[in-house]
Amino acid sequence: MLALRRIATVAVMVYLLLTLLFVVTAGARDAMMALTGNQDPASFWYVMTLIGAALLLLLLLTENAYNVAMRRDISRHEMKVNELKAKLYDHQLEQRDRDVRTATTAVPRPEPAPGAIPRGGITPPAPTPYSGDDHPTDTTVRPSDRPLM
Repeated sequence: MLALRRIATVAVMVYLLLTLLFVVTAGARDAMMALTGNQDPASFWYVMTLIGAALLLLLLLTENAYNVAMRRDISRHEMKVNELKAKLYDHQLEQRDRDVRTATTAVPRPEPAPGAIPRGGITPPAPTPYSGDDHPTDTTVRPSDRPLM
């Protein structure tokens, strides 16, 4: 595909240079007309236009085919990269799980120091009953209780 694309590009460049030569120098144009047996300048330019259009069409088709092939390659490579990323992520999760399991099973519980209070040995104080003064029942807000702004 790449070789055909290069050939089409070179053919178009050569055609453009020949056309420029024919436009600039009348002697080259007359020599080419005599070589092809075409004596009418209008028909000569018509044939040159048809050749140019065919070459440009060939270039367009090869460029589009090349672009499609490149996009397909790029998407295939992106899929491969995504698969590798997923495998790496899964491997990292497995490694992390293995490290966590190893860390929790390999570390022994420390023995309490001599004279230390054992766990659960301290009990919180018992709740004390509240009196009526702690919870006022009057919930109306008086103007004197409002904060100043």
